[in-house]
Parts: sequence; structure tokens; C-alpha cells
Amino acid sequence: MIISYYGITDRQGPGESNTDEWVFLQEVINELTLDDSTHLHVVSMTPEWDYRDAVVLDQGRQNVIIGLKNEYLEDDIPSEWSDNATVFKAYLLPEHEQGNVHSFPLGYNRKHIKLVNRPIKDRPIDIFFAGNVCAPNKREHISTLVKFFEDMPKAERPNVHFYITRGFNIGLDGETYSTKMHDAKIAVCPPGNVSMETFRHYEAMRSGTVIVSPTLPQTKIYKDAAICQIDNWMENAGQAIMDLLSDLDMLQLVQERQQQTYNNRFTAESVAKYIHELLPSTK
Repeated sequence: MIISYYGITDRQGPGESNTDEWVFLQEVINELTLDDSTHLHVVSMTPEWDYRDAVVLDQGRQNVIIGLKNEYLEDDIPSEWSDNATVFKAYLLPEHEQGNVHSFPLGYNRKHIKLVNRPIKDRPIDIFFAGNVCAPNKREHISTLVKFFEDMPKAERPNVHFYITRGFNIGLDGETYSTKMHDAKIAVCPPGNVSMETFRHYEAMRSGTVIVSPTLPQTKIYKDAAICQIDNWMENAGQAIMDLLSDLDMLQLVQERQQQTYNNRFTAESVAKYIHELLPSTK
């Protein structure tokens, strides 16, 4: 398999569009079993680092494109790609998932460290969130929960660990973040800056932590997934979390079902299998 990168790099520094999901991406690529008749193009598509024009399709090979970084939910896939390649794109809406265009999971941030997943009853933190709330949408989702728990009598309040930061990747260090995620029963996963999808969903699943999230886009990767999704977050999220914590045996079953979803859809091995199944020559 021939691989070309466009604005996707493991380097960090001035002028570099660092790829936070680099480790996950490499794990997926390493699981692919495609020969040199396939050319894989991995491209940054966000308006700030848009490399779509740099992609030149290989006329003599099967072209596969993985598009990353554009959280703005735009229908920004060039017609040349959709007509002449198989495209997998992160941050996709269901209406964009047509023909040769398919959704691609975000994966986890490189700072997330895989530790031992433990049963629910062995996790001392009830509810965990660490991240920025700079975007209004995210701020509203977190503020609603902060108020819900602050209004509860202290004797009834669960063990909540919220760490609010001022920007992306500038809060808890990777080891502390990962340890607390693995220590938590429930991870609150508010929207990203624009999309409902975040790295946090994948970090929580990877840690065996039960996700509570607003409703995710019903693309191939999320449809019928065993993830706790709240239709009316502002009205129902706080009580839904308390209901989950009220029965730890049931919460354990939720954890196990979520782990099955993760194993079947979101590990590097399962994502590579998903890609293979959607390629014309490997169906």
C-alpha cells in the first residue's frame, strides 16, 4: 500500500498542523492489509489547514482517502474524490454519507494512555469531565450539569470531578487525565466546538468508562451503538446520570454493552475491517 499525507503530521511546532489522533491513525493503517495496487491519501480538510487541492489521485491504482480535522460539518468532499475514490471522513453528517463516502471514527487523542479497565464498582470517581468550555455550545452543556449538581444537597451529591480549562490540550497532563478517566464510572461527553463528536467519546470507551453524551449523528459508525445518548440534554442529562448511578449492577451491564460496541466498531482492528468491507475490490 502506498501512503501519502497532506497536512497530516506527527511533528509539533510553529507552522505545523499537529495531528492529535496520529497514534490511532497509525494503528488503523497498520491493520490494513492492502498491497501496492492501493494508494491511501490521508488529508487535512479543516479550513485552517485545507490540503484538499494537494491530493492527486493515482490513475493506475485504487484510491482510498481518509479526511481528517474538519469539524465544521460541511459537505466539502470534491466530486473527483467521490467519483474516483473511496472516501472515509471524520465529522460527517448522515446526509453526506452517500455512494463512496463513509464516516470515519475520530479515535483518541495521543495523550490518552491505555491502563487496565476495571469493573464499575471498583471505580472511585462517579462522574468525570476535563476539558475546555470555550465554545458556547459546550459551555451550555457543562454549565447545565454544574448547576444540577450544585443544587443538590451535599449528602446526595455524587463524587464529581470536573476540571474546566481555558483551551484544547492545556489542562490535565496525559497521565493524570488517563488515570482519572479509568477511575471514573461515567464520563460526561459534551459536544466539541461544532460537532457532537469528540475524542473524549473514544477515550472513555477505551477506558471502559460509561459515556453520557448528547445524541450523536446517526452515521454508519454510530447508528445503534450502545452509547448512552440524551435527546434533551438541558432538561434530562443530570437526572439521567443519577439514574445510571442509582443501580451499579445495571451500570455494569451498560459498561459491558458499550465495550462490545467499542470492540466491534472503534478499535484499530475493527476500523480496518470496516474499511476493507467498503472497498470495491475487497467486498
